[in-house]
Amino acid sequence: MSERKRLTRIFKMHGLSLQASALDTLLDVVQREAEVGRNKADVNNVIFNIIDEIKDRRIQGGNGSGGRSSNVGNIVTSALLEDVVADFRRDAKDVSDEAVQLLDAFHMPRLDFDRMRKNFSLVPFGKEERTLYGEAVAKVDMFNQRYALIQQRILRQDIFQPKLVTNRLARSAQNNGGTHTITPVESLLGRSGRRFLLGMIVQVEEGKYYLEDHTAQVPLNFSEASLLTDGFVTENSVVLIEGEAIDGVLHVHNMGSPIVENRLDSIKAIGLQNTDIFNSIGSLSEYEKLREQELEHGEDGMFVVLSDVYLDSPAVIEKIERMLEGYSDFNPLPIFVFMGNFTSKPLSSASEGTKAMISYFEDLANVICKFPNVANEGRFVFIPGPNDPGITGVLPRGPIPNYFTAALRSKVKNVMLASNPCRMRFFTKEIVFFRDNLVSKMRRNCLIEPRQDSNGQLSSHAIKTVLDQGHLSPLPLSTSPIYWQHDHALRLYPFPDALICGDRVEQYYETYEECDAINPGPFSNGFNFVVYRPVGETSGSQTKSDVELCEVP
Repeated sequence: MSERKRLTRIFKMHGLSLQASALDTLLDVVQREAEVGRNKADVNNVIFNIIDEIKDRRIQGGNGSGGRSSNVGNIVTSALLEDVVADFRRDAKDVSDEAVQLLDAFHMPRLDFDRMRKNFSLVPFGKEERTLYGEAVAKVDMFNQRYALIQQRILRQDIFQPKLVTNRLARSAQNNGGTHTITPVESLLGRSGRRFLLGMIVQVEEGKYYLEDHTAQVPLNFSEASLLTDGFVTENSVVLIEGEAIDGVLHVHNMGSPIVENRLDSIKAIGLQNTDIFNSIGSLSEYEKLREQELEHGEDGMFVVLSDVYLDSPAVIEKIERMLEGYSDFNPLPIFVFMGNFTSKPLSSASEGTKAMISYFEDLANVICKFPNVANEGRFVFIPGPNDPGITGVLPRGPIPNYFTAALRSKVKNVMLASNPCRMRFFTKEIVFFRDNLVSKMRRNCLIEPRQDSNGQLSSHAIKTVLDQGHLSPLPLSTSPIYWQHDHALRLYPFPDALICGDRVEQYYETYEECDAINPGPFSNGFNFVVYRPVGETSGSQTKSDVELCEVP
């Protein structure tokens, strides 16, 4: 029996029909396998593996590798077969390269929560018109969505879940602290006694703060308030309050941040596909396949993150060179993430300032090119800081304009200019990068002094604030302006696996509800940086990250 007939028969026995061009491709595969010394049994195993993969793709809906090819019915096309064979030939580097995906803030899908239907939907980029300067309704919708996402999270907590009361004893137990009810602001009228409320703190008049929900608003009296959770309380933050309405004013007795939930619990509530902002997981089976690759190859992934990299400082350039020298022999190379500011002080918009910035990035390119392997194989991500070129002062902010980095991009092969904030996917892990002076901004705008019986670190208070609020900038818009129709790019719901925030404070690392919160510290002051491994170690089907706070000697 000829080889063509044998292969055709094997596929027919598995319910598949080979097109003539696909058969030619398969014959080439068999020939190459034989040439590398494989025996007939090994070659047959390769064929059966190909058949199994094709059948798996048919079960998943007929799409292979993100929709690059398709098969109709039982027919195996040449394109499908080539796609399957290419997947089998990918090495660990190919898998790791494809595992990394950068998402710009201005191209990010928007998670929408419908309060009436109580369901989520993911609005893809391009499906709705978004502008930098939206109409007033966009501002209203921005705050409505912020509040609604926190409200649905709170109402799913056991403490606010109404229980079925069947007798007087059970009713008494419930009234003594079993569960609580969130009272809408409009329902305070004519009611006495302490109530639990959930609302956003807004400043309606100069120096006068109100609690507002989707029903109404009421003036606040903080004079006797006791703060029960860590974090900063600022204007535009959502808080849980226990208080009593007297003469039209809500007197606050106890106040705290909204109850949080970890990433896995949020994904269960929202739905896997509604959280797939990278458009990389078409189904649960594809997610499981990505998890298998993560367990097998994830430990090779590493991010080296620097913040406040002052390229106008000779000492900084010297330390960057020393750092790159230390990583130049790594295989695979880490992903280098440089966050601004990239100069020690803002440059003027005049031609002298523009020329200076161009020369600074060219100096950096020359340093990187001293290590050919790093220049050709390394991947570099540049995230702008508050004082870097471009449209500044409003979040999210766009990447550094290409004009300033032309020399860098011509000499270094893999340069990615990212927005601030931006997100990266590493297999199934989501990492948020953000450059802002969070601690100082929150310290200046806090309405109530943070608790003193915690660890006392202001950076810890700041991180817990943004995670509790599910937002990178829960501050007054006068302090931290935001493009209303792009506010969703600043959300932290569900929690990312890691939040790497470049701030002008000392290095820190802590884990909060399974989210790694990291600050690499200013590289310009002490030459600090951080090494982050999303998959530091594996144990069975579980992974654990690894964070190393470093310093260039």
